Amino acid sequence: MFNEWRKRLEEEFSGKQAYRYAERIAQFHRIQASTGYREAAHTAASMLKRDGVEAEIISYPAKKGERFLAHRSFQEWHCNHGELWIEGENRQRIARYNEEEISIIQRSVSTPPEGVYGELAVVENAEDPESYKDTDVKGKIALVRGNQFLVHDLAVEKHGAAGLIFDNLNEYPPIRTRLDMPDAIQYTSYWWHGDEKKSFGFAVSPRTGEMLRKKAEKETVRLFAKVNAELYDGHFENIEYYIPGKKKEEILLVSHLCHPYPGGQDNASGPGTLMETMRALTALISSGRLPEPDLSIRFLMMPEMTGTYAYFDQHPERIPLTVAALNLDMVGADQQKGGGPLCIEQPPMATPTFTDRFAYKLFESVSVDTSNFTGTASYSTVNFVKTRFSGGSDHYVISDPSIGIPCPMLIQWPDKNYHTTADTTDGLDPGMMKKTGLTTALYAYGLANGTEDEWISILLDDIASRYTDLVKNVNWFFQKVHLAEDWQDTLDFYTDYEDKALSSYLLYAHARGFSRLEDKTAEALVQLAKQFDAIEDWAGDKAKLYGGKNDGMASVGRMPEYFGSKVFKRVYEGPYSLLFELDRLPVDEKLTWYKTVKETNPEQGYDTFIQYWMDGEQNLTEVLELVKKETGMYNPVFAEKFIEISKRLGLIEEV
Repeated sequence: MFNEWRKRLEEEFSGKQAYRYAERIAQFHRIQASTGYREAAHTAASMLKRDGVEAEIISYPAKKGERFLAHRSFQEWHCNHGELWIEGENRQRIARYNEEEISIIQRSVSTPPEGVYGELAVVENAEDPESYKDTDVKGKIALVRGNQFLVHDLAVEKHGAAGLIFDNLNEYPPIRTRLDMPDAIQYTSYWWHGDEKKSFGFAVSPRTGEMLRKKAEKETVRLFAKVNAELYDGHFENIEYYIPGKKKEEILLVSHLCHPYPGGQDNASGPGTLMETMRALTALISSGRLPEPDLSIRFLMMPEMTGTYAYFDQHPERIPLTVAALNLDMVGADQQKGGGPLCIEQPPMATPTFTDRFAYKLFESVSVDTSNFTGTASYSTVNFVKTRFSGGSDHYVISDPSIGIPCPMLIQWPDKNYHTTADTTDGLDPGMMKKTGLTTALYAYGLANGTEDEWISILLDDIASRYTDLVKNVNWFFQKVHLAEDWQDTLDFYTDYEDKALSSYLLYAHARGFSRLEDKTAEALVQLAKQFDAIEDWAGDKAKLYGGKNDGMASVGRMPEYFGSKVFKRVYEGPYSLLFELDRLPVDEKLTWYKTVKETNPEQGYDTFIQYWMDGEQNLTEVLELVKKETGMYNPVFAEKFIEISKRLGLIEEV
């Protein structure tokens, strides 16, 4: 694929250089809208300029009351100092910001200048309001675990705790449990958006948390906390770079630059790899070793999601010109040191596209590094997989149907060191960074300048792969609640998606002026329809084996008719997060919402999929059916409450 110029890219691209970029970035404490992030951005831009890349730094307001599409901005934060001590005869320091930045809950506010003396209160099950009936936390510093937003609202705002200590360590079996990493501290952050009551807090390791718990069982533990930090109206920075093409249409490559020190894999690896992609493509194009691309290529490094919303808010005219995008998030881990497989994640099915398959095929080709004894089979020693959409990074914004730019993501997941003090650049692999970087460069330049014959070849490979992928999806949905019994409707949903995804080649062919590719796409759609017929017969035989039932799983009800018939549309472009909106409600209403979430127990991301399909035309019953077919999730009780609170907060409106 792209053999004429792929060799030049392989020769020019340096995994070691990508690693060196990441190594420099990781020296900074890169909290969004902070002095540390700003220093990292200017350092990255300076390194790029040194290497022939004239990137631009664009500033956006980080202040209370600012909104970028569906995302609320927040104030800039700077921490000067913070310490937490156990007082007594054997005085012991258990946290200090200047030696371990993650030991402060990010965006903590200052204590009084003289600090705070307080008794330790251990709150088990800190997310449960009942836990505070028998535990007095007023004026004390509470040791807790759980969701920092909910716990803050309960312990601080509702019950008057002076501050909090979290010993969270999220578990991702089988790669990580609390026992695996007893001395790692987990990144924890507040996100203040308005006039909510603010507080300070600390994060400690599981080992330190257990020490405090045991000590509190034996005696009254006295603590001293002092934090000197500032929240103020300021700015955050995006780094933008542009390689002009012959046409106005463009390809967008993104990677977030933020996260706390050390943040090696998450996410110095992404921008480090993207910077080397900028450098390599610039060097090859400027020297004439690669021709000027037909389409333009734009690069964006920014605070995760915040900077992406701001970019589209400032440049709405670029949205219809952006043919495709690619998001790099955690792409350089040594898989022998805790890095998971490289996942090529497709966009949501509400944004049909061929680009995820294209990205997968590229990584598959660049990762081949060995063969069998006879050379009759070549393959990779790297673990990689194509996955369904799950969100959690900038592609969740870019691929939202209200933006509508197809954006796969490259990410290694799970990662043992994710969001902890253990995430250092020692865990990165220059070889992995080269593989993901070459994939990124080939993706961008291939879309921007691949020949029509090359793209017809890619189309033909694509049509050959869709049968297998559709079979996998059929096998998947036969195992899911409510899907096996409605297998025909669900199959129609998946065949409709495949048809639309393959049809997206027509949009690309139009952007490139490829008339033969348009004709071949039309032919491919006819072939695809024949595949659908064969799969429908096969799925019908499977349905007979299943008896049209969903493996005995109980029904969870349906949306009430009076509510399900309503049609809503979102007020803002891009997905919204209730976590960033709830501060506008009184504390009791916030706690009521958290209780609703606990009782209805929606799967992670369910609310996002609802937003993606809520297009102002389909009613809520239809929206939930689409989400169910895509994800297997069906929770009408939660959905009704989610719609109600979204409407109350002015995020959606009834059509």
